[in-house]
Amino acid sequence: MDYLKYVDSSSFLHKLDPRTKFAFFVAMAVLTSVIKSFVALTFLLLFFIGMWKSCHIGTQILTLLAKLKILLLFIFLLWSILGMFSVPEVDGGPIFFQTTFSWMGKPHIFCFDWYDLYKGAVYPLRIFLMISSFYTVLLTTNFSEMILGLRKWHIPYSVAFAIGLIFQIIPITINELQAIMDAQSSRGLEIDKCGWATKVKNYVTFSFPLLFRVIGKGQAISLAMHYYKLDFSVKRTAYKVIKASRLDIYFVAANVVAIAITIVLRIMYYIPV
Repeated sequence: MDYLKYVDSSSFLHKLDPRTKFAFFVAMAVLTSVIKSFVALTFLLLFFIGMWKSCHIGTQILTLLAKLKILLLFIFLLWSILGMFSVPEVDGGPIFFQTTFSWMGKPHIFCFDWYDLYKGAVYPLRIFLMISSFYTVLLTTNFSEMILGLRKWHIPYSVAFAIGLIFQIIPITINELQAIMDAQSSRGLEIDKCGWATKVKNYVTFSFPLLFRVIGKGQAISLAMHYYKLDFSVKRTAYKVIKASRLDIYFVAANVVAIAITIVLRIMYYIPV
């Protein structure tokens, strides 16, 4: 499960100021929350791919995609199926199947067209880009650097520590889920070689023991903070100096251009979903 942890490397993304990477995550989270154009999101994905290849974390991202494929497939099918029971909001595309039926004395339309597939593709792409932006920061920034960078913004240490801890808890949670899945597999429960519906049911089943294990981990962290007498009011120093460089300027400029192009593509090729 090493793919869930910080990867020590000398790529340009690893050398960036952690504040720059944190701002990148916030900007991309907001952008993917409001952009609903498939063309614009596809361009943003290509921008991400170029960034991943340049900092040599493409393998870890592919592993992430493999772990998320059931969730993304579920979102695709959910929005596609929901769209079949509504009238298409956009005209002009091909209709693959259409019929009418009566339910409780009222007529209803069942229509499977290109717009259903379009909506089904937009939402999982948004989710993947949002998750992968967080994952990109996680892979290239360690816990102490994140806290130190936020402290440079004069954010209270308690808040900076909490934000940095979030970047650690999520990998821990996924590790716990994998441990539960391995334990169930050893007992004969099939997870990988089964239909998507069975996989969704299994993941829901795993969520209950996962909840209790995460609560246990949270209690262990709280006890450790108590035993070691963590005092947020104590002034702390660091050997490492966090300082922005030209790489940060280039990275911010590239992101500004990418965001601008994404917004323009959204305006030009927007289809309401």
